[in-house]
Amino acid sequence: MEVIKMTGGPAMTNSYILFNEGEHEAIIIDPSCEAERTLAVLREEGLRLRAILLTHGHFDHIGSAEELRKKTGATLYVHESDDEKLPDPEKNMSTSFGMNITTAPADMVVGEGDFISEAGITLYVMHTPGHTKGCVCYLAEDMIFSGDTLFNMSVGRTDFPGGSFEILENSLKKLLEIEGDPILYPGHGESTSLLFEKANNPFLSLL
Repeated sequence: MEVIKMTGGPAMTNSYILFNEGEHEAIIIDPSCEAERTLAVLREEGLRLRAILLTHGHFDHIGSAEELRKKTGATLYVHESDDEKLPDPEKNMSTSFGMNITTAPADMVVGEGDFISEAGITLYVMHTPGHTKGCVCYLAEDMIFSGDTLFNMSVGRTDFPGGSFEILENSLKKLLEIEGDPILYPGHGESTSLLFEKANNPFLSLL
């Protein structure tokens, strides 16, 4: 599976375009960048967007979801606990930062243990609340798309509405149980690996 990383939006959020080499369909995780920038990359790669996956419902992770959905017909997925955030600028926290960012409710809501199969790619949904009640990580092959649950040498904030450090700790313990050394693609910052974080992340050493 190929991964194209793009970073943009008001909080410099990472979004990821996923596709199989030689195929012409793609998934995007957390469309934070301007829609036209994302569409230009898709055109350059000869890809049709089939699905939009959100790791959670905060404004900086949904920035261009609605425009991309309208222009491509892609199916929008989010965890059932964060679906209510999408159309509400107070709940998705965009009003707290002087913005009004919304998208219509998701086409599909997901939960712990679900599988999403789109564009020839299958991703496992791991519910990892703590940053929000509906945070998830998406697992595929040797990759983890961790959103704002786990970062390179850090973890997601828990001081926003719906956040809980105690709950986040339980979610991190679930990630620690994953075997092997998958690449970790976080919602902000640089990519890393799970074994590196297990050995070096100060928040994981406390668990």
